[in-house]
Amino acid sequence: MSQEVLEISVMVDEQFDVNFNLADGILGVILSIFEG
Repeated sequence: MSQEVLEISVMVDEQFDVNFNLADGILGVILSIFEG
């Protein structure tokens, strides 16, 4: 099961690599709010 999830994660990462990089800053802000 975990191997299938890992493969899906890799496929998603390859397809939306740019979106992830773009959202990384947004996620950082959200995490900062929760940590604050």
